[in-house]
Amino acid sequence: MPEIKDVIIHGSYKQVSVVLDEMPKFLYERRGNCLFASDDGFYDCYYYDRPSKNWQAFAGRKFDIPMKDGSIERAYGQWWDGKHQENTTEPITHIGIATIEKLDSCYVFSSGNISIAKLEAWLEKNESSTEYYKYDKRHNKAIVANNKNVAPDFRC
Repeated sequence: MPEIKDVIIHGSYKQVSVVLDEMPKFLYERRGNCLFASDDGFYDCYYYDRPSKNWQAFAGRKFDIPMKDGSIERAYGQWWDGKHQENTTEPITHIGIATIEKLDSCYVFSSGNISIAKLEAWLEKNESSTEYYKYDKRHNKAIVANNKNVAPDFRC
């Protein structure tokens, strides 16, 4: 089960980014025209919409969606990210999620959804941060580099 290690609330829109010890492991089940998954308060959902030549989910990228029954749903542009709240029984909110290991290799938070109750329970016992780049070693190096008039390298 993913455990929250840190919560970073940043920017003028108060974007929430959650650092986990491991990423949620999602196995999906069909719910009408949706594929829904949950892992201990984290949620994900794809909904079906027929793709066309110029209208494809994830730009037509092909990937596999693991199903709870052990089968694989092959995505090729027909499964769109969305309809999360419609498929949960509790209020959720959109967040960025990552592990420290993932942030070490490329400092990008993935799109995610979390139970508001789970997030609030963590925040009641722990203090959030506003330091968005606190786990980015390259950012800290860039600060030093900029003080020496050297251009930072943020490529993943």
